[in-house]
Amino acid sequence: MSVFNPRILDASIRDVTACLSDTQKADVLLHALQHLPSEESRIIMENAIQSFLQVPGVPPSHVAKAILLRAKTRLAAGYRTSAQQDLLFVLSSDPANQEVKAIIQSEHLRREMLIREPAGPPRFSSEVWREIALNLPKRDLKSLLLVPHALSRIASQLIFREIDLHFTASPGPPRGDNKYKDAHGDHDEQAELDAWHYQRSADILTRILVDPIFASHVRSLSVYAIVSDASHILAFKTGSCSFFNATMSQSLLGMLINSLPKLSNLRSVHCSGNRELINRVLETMCTSNHRLHSLSLNPVNRSGDIDIPPFKHITHFSITAAGGNGTSINDFISRSHNNLRSLVIKNTSWKFPADIISVRHLTILEFEGRFSADSLVFSEILSTGYQLESLALSGILECTPSAKFRLYRSSLPFLTHFAFKIIGVHQHITDRDLVPAISEFLRDRKHLRSFHLIVPSADHHCVGFDASAWGVLPSLINLRSLCITFSSDLSPSLAGWLIPRSVRALTMEIMVQPAEDVCFINQLCLGVPPLLKFLGITNFPMCFVINVIDRSFSNLRLVRIDESVWSVIRSGDGSLQIEQWPYRRIKYYTAAWLESLECEEAIQHLV
Repeated sequence: MSVFNPRILDASIRDVTACLSDTQKADVLLHALQHLPSEESRIIMENAIQSFLQVPGVPPSHVAKAILLRAKTRLAAGYRTSAQQDLLFVLSSDPANQEVKAIIQSEHLRREMLIREPAGPPRFSSEVWREIALNLPKRDLKSLLLVPHALSRIASQLIFREIDLHFTASPGPPRGDNKYKDAHGDHDEQAELDAWHYQRSADILTRILVDPIFASHVRSLSVYAIVSDASHILAFKTGSCSFFNATMSQSLLGMLINSLPKLSNLRSVHCSGNRELINRVLETMCTSNHRLHSLSLNPVNRSGDIDIPPFKHITHFSITAAGGNGTSINDFISRSHNNLRSLVIKNTSWKFPADIISVRHLTILEFEGRFSADSLVFSEILSTGYQLESLALSGILECTPSAKFRLYRSSLPFLTHFAFKIIGVHQHITDRDLVPAISEFLRDRKHLRSFHLIVPSADHHCVGFDASAWGVLPSLINLRSLCITFSSDLSPSLAGWLIPRSVRALTMEIMVQPAEDVCFINQLCLGVPPLLKFLGITNFPMCFVINVIDRSFSNLRLVRIDESVWSVIRSGDGSLQIEQWPYRRIKYYTAAWLESLECEEAIQHLV
């Protein structure tokens, strides 16, 4: 019995068309397109006709046939405006075309509207407007919601592709800290903010429940909640207002669980809350067969462990936690190690799980925890992480990794972001070649775009950090983002000139405040890159920084002093103003604001 293999037919068609000229290939393509069902193949038709029209020497009659095929497909998909433009083109080349006349009659189109010259500028199709809107920042999309135009509907769809729900107001900075006093206001203002978020979350969840089209546009969902247990969702103080808030939050949780199955195209989820809440959300999504690609978890309580269902398509996983043994997290990573391409683990009490992570598959790796003496983290990463593009390591050193950086000097050829932050060094550990080894590891890397190196002042001597650590910077000619500890034995005037001219975002961790603040900042500004858009300094008075911004940083958009962030606003008359960012903007909306200010390189400086 003979067995027919359809791949043989595909190969034969490919071999035959390879021998034809471009014009003949266009004829074959046009013939094949006539057999495509117009109801299910719009994207294939659009791409095929676009390529067909770019072939020179095609007869005008064939061009008209191709345009007519595209018009039929667009009509079947509901794109009537662009379809009418195609029908108008065919009529202009063949006014007696009977097929076009039949379409006009069947679709109840008025022929005189097709052939009439527009009174105003040409109208773009919805597809063109969508492509334009895709390149706009989120703040501009919000402005388009007020425009009485098709752009308003397109902007709404794009904005609500990413939804964030806040069931409670986030815990603010410590009450003794007055940095955000103006941004937050008193208790009444906080209560108003809570009520606003409750209403906003309820409105969005209601829309998801009643509008399947709206729900199908959602691609990313972030949930922020503080919970106590499965039956009493939030932990509040006693009182009638507390009972009202708890009741509202229980209602929101029920709406969320009912809404999750409606999000058929959900691909990315972030959940910050209690273990019971996270487990319930994950269980619902797994039961609904969501094809998640990205999962980010932030349990707010130390007790208990998270049970992660077997999601089969996760490529990005992030966990930020405090305490716990991480057994279930390690089990999930072990099951998903072949699919994971991006992995973020932040828990200062955990060791790097080198035995379950497949580093060779990762392109992004971020770990914050403990580097124990028996850990294979550095040898595993540097020897097998060939595809790594971003590597960020932070934690307490209990080992001496300098030899590994020397041994694998030429590894990680595609590295574009490297961050190494030492939180502390074990009292019995001394590795004075560590920082010099890292410098040699990164030297002359033309693809490196971001470099962060933070060392506490108490550990400078034991890890070999001094002014020579800045010596590697001039060799990183394409560096855009730099965050580095300032060495006490480095001249401020020299430090500015060592920074590559390509840097747009700069943070200097000054561990010990200079004796002469004004002299220090004035000398530093002489060599700082002129196109700098973001500047961050720690342990430094804000007043001295503001005094030199107008004179030395004409392109600066943002300033960070310690934990406070300020926008730099220049008026039309040349005057300079600064505006402090509210706490919630820093915590939740940093990426959107940096995009609107064209400071995307600063994202690693604020997260």
